[in-house]
Formats: sequence, C-alpha cells, structure tokens
Amino acid sequence: MVAKTYHGARERTEPRLRTRKGTLVWAPLRTFSPVCAPDLTGSHDGSVQMWEWGHVQSVAVPRGPGTFAKVTRVRFSEHGNKFGVGDGDGNLSLWQVGLASNSSRPFFTNQCHSKGTSDFVFLSSCSMVATAGHSSESKNVALWDTLLPQKKAMITAFSCHDQGASSVVYAPQHQLLISAGKKGDVCLLDVRQRQVRHRFVAHESPVKCLAIDPAEEFFVTGAADGDIKVWALSGHNALHSFSGEHARSSFFKNIGQGVTQLHVDGGSRLFSCGADGSMKVRQLPDRDLAVHTIY
Repeated sequence: MVAKTYHGARERTEPRLRTRKGTLVWAPLRTFSPVCAPDLTGSHDGSVQMWEWGHVQSVAVPRGPGTFAKVTRVRFSEHGNKFGVGDGDGNLSLWQVGLASNSSRPFFTNQCHSKGTSDFVFLSSCSMVATAGHSSESKNVALWDTLLPQKKAMITAFSCHDQGASSVVYAPQHQLLISAGKKGDVCLLDVRQRQVRHRFVAHESPVKCLAIDPAEEFFVTGAADGDIKVWALSGHNALHSFSGEHARSSFFKNIGQGVTQLHVDGGSRLFSCGADGSMKVRQLPDRDLAVHTIY
C-alpha cells in the first residue's frame, strides 16, 4: 500500500473499503451529494488518479507516472472541494476538485520538507495545512498558509521528532496538532501559541499512523511492530494497548510496516489495517471486543 485517503463526510460515518491497484482507499459519501464521491489513488511511480463508481477507467490523472517521486499521502479537505498529494521529494501539491480545466494543474506546490513529506492534514480553514516530514534543519512539522506567496507560505515550524515526523492529525476543538515520529515519540503542538505543549514516547518502534476520535477525547497510535495504543487527549495517559494487532511474523525482523492505517468513526469504532493483510474493527472503549476482522 502506498497512499490512502478518507474523503470526509458527516451524513455517513461508516467508511467503506475500496481497493485499487497499489492503494487502499477510505471513501464515504459526501455530505452534499447522494452519489459516491471520487476516490484518489497514489502510487510508487508518482502517479495520482481519480476514480468514480461506474467508470472502468480513471476520470482524471492529476499526476502522471514516471515524473514525480513516490506518493506518500493523499487526502481530501473536510468539505471535499480540495485534495492534496505529498511525495518522497518533500513536495506538497494541492488541487481544486471539480474544475475540469485545472484537473492536472495544482494551485499550490511547495517543497515543505527537504528529505520527504510523510503526511499532511487540512486545518479547519482549507487554506491552512500542516505537514509532517523530515527536514535537514529538524523542522519536521510545519504550518502553511496556501493563500500567501510561496516564500512566505510557511507560518511556523516545530523542531521535533529526531529522524523525522511520520504522521500528523488535527484536533480543531483544542487547536492542537498531534504528530508522531520515527523513534516512537508523540508531540502535542499548540497551533495558537505555536509551541510544543507536551512530548512523550509512545512506542519502542516507529509510529506509522495516527487517528483521533471526532469528540476529541482520545487519539490512537499505530507502530511498525504492529502495536496499537489509545491515549487520552487531556491527560496523555494510555487507555488501551493492543499488542501485535497487525504484527507480521517473519524470520527477518520488521520486514513489514506494522500498522499502516487507523480511523475512528463517530461511534467510537476503531478501524485498523496493516502489513499482516488484515483489517480489524474494534468497538471502544471495550478493549476486548473485536467487532470484525477481514483478511
């Protein structure tokens, strides 16, 4: 799996899994349309394609193969009117959805991190974006205003996560960014004060992904060794721990990527998938109840 996207919606809270070659995509319906929203797929060859149900071929190709670095993350904005693509060269590119004339031309492109962009998230205002990656100057999480000129677009940057940041999520009610690093550390970043509020080590192995529940009471971390942990947002204490939830047993250590995607819906159900080839659904806060497992 290369890149994934969850196309935000409020009317439908249960995500449906759709698979494309090289990509696993989360794609519920949009709030403003009774039909399925488009899907995005990103691949190792740098290409990005947009798909719609009922079409055998992709309906748009924002990025063709062979020209750009591998895609590391694709995301839609909350309202689905914009989408972004991060890649291994550290670039972030943003497109408007539904403008056929500009389907292959991003309105914003910038190298946000010198050694690669791992993740990004739209803030409440669609013009604001937070990125996570690896920069030579250790500014591995940054805030950007896409309406400003390119040289002035970076609002602030946080020096955190030695060896780079791997994932970031946004808690709008608390005005917090939660970022995770390749050494298992987690940082809570105050967007208003533009400072690191709290930092702690969550896992012994690299954190691969994050998720936050819509009520912003807890967040979830998934690591390269397959472990999943649930943390209180206010006290930062561990609420639940699922050891080896997506561990891939092999003679060679860490041959897989452990947990590769997490999502918490409005019903406090935790969706997770990983390198072991399974997708699991758990009903929180009951830590022992595995609702469903798919291989």
